[in-house]
Amino acid sequence: MAKLRRKVIYTTVRWEETDPLTEEQIKKWKSEDVDLQDEVIDEVEFELSHDKVIDDYEWPELIEE
Repeated sequence: MAKLRRKVIYTTVRWEETDPLTEEQIKKWKSEDVDLQDEVIDEVEFELSHDKVIDDYEWPELIEE
């Protein structure tokens, strides 16, 4: 008896967004100073905006028993 087997990888990609930033947070972010950007990240909350499931199929292999 023979059968086919394939590996399927499902990945969920999520996009998360914050509420609108304050002028001060925008200035910190645009400064490109990693420490200031970290401060902004600590101040905000990210919420799911949308997501997508991506699948990747390999070509089936023949399994003979």
